Amino acid sequence: MNTASGRLLLPAPPGRRRVAALLLSLLWLSACSPAPQAHEDLRQEIQGLKAQLTALQEKLNQVQTDQQVILALLKPSPPAAPPAESLMMPGQPPGPAPACLTVSQLLTSKDRYLGTRVTVKGMPGPVMVHHKSLLLKSPQGMLEVLFGNLPDPKLVQSLTSTPLDRAVTVTGVVNLPPPRGGGAQLQINAEAIEF
Repeated sequence: MNTASGRLLLPAPPGRRRVAALLLSLLWLSACSPAPQAHEDLRQEIQGLKAQLTALQEKLNQVQTDQQVILALLKPSPPAAPPAESLMMPGQPPGPAPACLTVSQLLTSKDRYLGTRVTVKGMPGPVMVHHKSLLLKSPQGMLEVLFGNLPDPKLVQSLTSTPLDRAVTVTGVVNLPPPRGGGAQLQINAEAIEF
C-alpha cells in the first residue's frame, strides 16, 4: 500500500493500467495529427498561391514585352546627313544653300542673296593671312571669304599655307563688307570650304 500523501492508495488492477496507457497514447497521437479540415484548407491556400504566381508571371512577361517595344521606339535612327543647323555659325540665319553659284552670278544678283546661305565656286585670288580671308575673283568684281571662324583649325592653317591654283567651293552666309577699301563687293562668312 502507498501512503505517501497520507491516504491509502490501492494498486490499480493490471487491465485498468493498460487501458489508461492506451487512452493516453491515443490522446497524444490525436493531438499531434492535424484535422482533415486543416489539410483541405492548406491545399486550397496552396492552389490560390499558385494561381496568383501564374498571374504575376503573365503580368511580368507583358511588362517585359512592353519595355522592349518602348526601347525599340526610343532608339534613334542614324541620320543620313548632319542637319544644316549643326553646321551653322552662331548668329547666322538658317536656310538651305541653293545650287552652286559662280562668283559672277552672285555679284550680279547680290541683293537677292544678301543675308542668305549660298554655295559659290570660283577661282581664288590673294589670301590675306592677317584677315584670315581670301578673295574669289570674277570679271564683275571680287568676293571676300572669311574663313577664320571655320570649326576645323587644320583647314584654316591649310588655307593660309597652301597655294591655291584651282577653283574653290565655299558655303556660307552673304554679307556686305565693312568699308575699308579692300575692293570686295560682298563678303561670305565661310561655314565650309572645299579646294
